Amino acid sequence: MVLVDLVINQKSSMLIDSYEFWCYKASIKKNKITSKIEYQVVYDEKVMRELKRFNLYEQELKDTIKELIVDKQDFITLDELLSFVSDLGGKTLGFSEHLIIPVLFRILNMERIGSLLVDNQIDEIYLDSSKSYLYIDHAQYGRCSSQIRLSKKEIDSFIHRVALENDFNLNRENPTMKGDFVTKLFHTRITVDIPPLLIDDIHLDIRKFRHHNFHLKDLIDIGSITKSQGIFLSSIMSNLVSLSIIGPPNSGKTTLQNALLEFIPSHFRVLSVEDVLETSSLRRGNQVRFRLGYDPHESNIYTKAMEIQKLLHRSPDYVNLGELSTKDNFIALLNVLSVGIPSIQTIHGKDPNYLLLRLQDIYKIPISLIKTSFPHVFVEMDTVWRENIRKRFIIRIAELTPEGDILTISDRQKDRFIDSQINTHSSFTINYLETRNLDMI
Repeated sequence: MVLVDLVINQKSSMLIDSYEFWCYKASIKKNKITSKIEYQVVYDEKVMRELKRFNLYEQELKDTIKELIVDKQDFITLDELLSFVSDLGGKTLGFSEHLIIPVLFRILNMERIGSLLVDNQIDEIYLDSSKSYLYIDHAQYGRCSSQIRLSKKEIDSFIHRVALENDFNLNRENPTMKGDFVTKLFHTRITVDIPPLLIDDIHLDIRKFRHHNFHLKDLIDIGSITKSQGIFLSSIMSNLVSLSIIGPPNSGKTTLQNALLEFIPSHFRVLSVEDVLETSSLRRGNQVRFRLGYDPHESNIYTKAMEIQKLLHRSPDYVNLGELSTKDNFIALLNVLSVGIPSIQTIHGKDPNYLLLRLQDIYKIPISLIKTSFPHVFVEMDTVWRENIRKRFIIRIAELTPEGDILTISDRQKDRFIDSQINTHSSFTINYLETRNLDMI
């Protein structure tokens, strides 16, 4: 069975690569006419034979799940359903382990989009309207088209599941939903838009996060960060200096954030406060994570700004604030930094200088408050396209001076492939740490 509406014309496409994952086989093809890269996924032949046997038990499984929900008197998360179907299908009905995934997705009417969720080579999934085909960003082959067009039932089932998992009521008064799926198999951040905000009928953006994060060495190996920058940033984190990662969407901010969080010494206590879970649980322990959920009207009693203020009473040594986006977020952040609690956060923006202008001219935050966040390092990230593949880079590292200015200490803007050395002699942050007799590069 091909999990698409139309089988790609074999004569017009050339096979570039293929690989297997779970119970699926993915093919990467290049269209000979348009030169576009096409993604296709099919079931493994063995799974196809076993799925015929599943048809005999499909209704029994659905009825059992309904009974389970009634007994629990609450909805069951996708991760709980996965465990339940694994136990019931594997131990009671005799399904093989690799059949559990398609069985669960078929029960939830998520069979085709589910195959993309468990492909670890896919970074992001897009749907522009119910009439369009899904397309993806592939880790190795970049932007790929597909022949997967979801039915209304499939779209509605997926959105219903996202709304349940994130306790959100998507309607005309709340036409945007941002949530996540966190399971043993995949971790995603999902954005859904509907009318009247949207001109068309539906928009989906599914960002997938790696179960096993990139380490700093991985980012150096792929050229996103230079060795000198890596040494500097790892030292900054081990000394608990505040760090803001700035850049456009999909420029690798969260990837870098996850990699750097691992350099905080294990005896320090880290608190994470995020609207949607994007950063991963630390392997080193001593971490408390708060998930507030997305509130478009900021009417939730647990707002991010309020929880940031409460951090003072939770005894953190370092704070991970995820993404900051509103004036209240920034004011709360600066209030926390001013009393000596350092943090790491991501910010959508152009560069540190424009961030400083935004804080002062748009949010009317006085420079006197901004200066209290010293020492504070800024990482500027950017993204460029090479044909259909996105490349992500750190293009600048800067720092806040005690006077409230921005000083560049590493610059790759002219040539992103050179190892930009850190200007350690003029760094106020390094001098500050050295005066406190802390280990530094």
